[in-house]
Amino acid sequence: MTTPVIVDEKARENGMAVMMADLINQNMEQNPEKTKYFDKLKAVVAITAPDAEMNLTMFFNRGSCMVYDGIVGKTDLHIIADSETLLSLSAVSLAAGLPNIFSASGLDMLKKMCSGKLKIHGMFLHPIALILLTNVFSIEE
Repeated sequence: MTTPVIVDEKARENGMAVMMADLINQNMEQNPEKTKYFDKLKAVVAITAPDAEMNLTMFFNRGSCMVYDGIVGKTDLHIIADSETLLSLSAVSLAAGLPNIFSASGLDMLKKMCSGKLKIHGMFLHPIALILLTNVFSIEE
């Protein structure tokens, strides 16, 4: 299988960029069903971890993704959270492809959003992209 998520050379020093690319590649390798979401996703997603002072931008283009260091261009979604919260997003339980707010992990995510510890700019303008991204990130089958 080819690697669908590629980290730009300049972003290879950004540990979060490498980690996110590896997460998505491993998710699709371990659960090929996730490729159907990845193949539909066309969006520019920025991720910021203020505690680690790291930013990255992921350009998803229906079956491929390039990851860049920093915030690049105009983004559709911008996720801002501390490193621990960003990592925990991959473990959020899903129900019918959406975060299950009745699970412990889903409820925790909802609490973090309400408290401002997790911000997702663009989620109301690009809900389909967010759903597809959630399914690609989630380690749940």
